[in-house]
Amino acid sequence: MDCRQVTEVMFLFADNEMEEDLLVAFRAHLDDCPPCARQMDYTRQLLALVRERCCRQQAPRHLRDRILMSLPHRGRKPQLEKQ
Repeated sequence: MDCRQVTEVMFLFADNEMEEDLLVAFRAHLDDCPPCARQMDYTRQLLALVRERCCRQQAPRHLRDRILMSLPHRGRKPQLEKQ
């Protein structure tokens, strides 16, 4: 795995979503490449900050309904999650 490939999948690793077959090569590259290891540290810190500072807000029901009604299913009101 090279630096470009590592950069492309860094967020997958940070979110624990990386496929098992990539993990060994990814970790080996980080062990051997200080710039990528620093970038991984930065990515982790960035994600931690974003998660800490951003709270998830749900759109008001009327707005969600209006958006869903405008989607290609044209007029069929999809099942919405119960709140």
